[in-house]
Amino acid sequence: MASPTSWEFYKEVETKILLVNICAQNLEGVAISINKWWKTRYAGYKIGIVSKKEFKLVKKKAEKKEQ
Repeated sequence: MASPTSWEFYKEVETKILLVNICAQNLEGVAISINKWWKTRYAGYKIGIVSKKEFKLVKKKAEKKEQ
């Protein structure tokens, strides 16, 4: 299994979307780990794998919205 630090996520509660950015260069086991984690903890959410650029953009947008 991949270590938990090989990917990061952001949860959009209103839309029930979970965005995941894979940080690791070696993708072996990461997809299995993410899928298992998603299905057990956030089964009611849709999941999207996004680039680092898009991930930061979404987080920044959400932080501005909270202020």
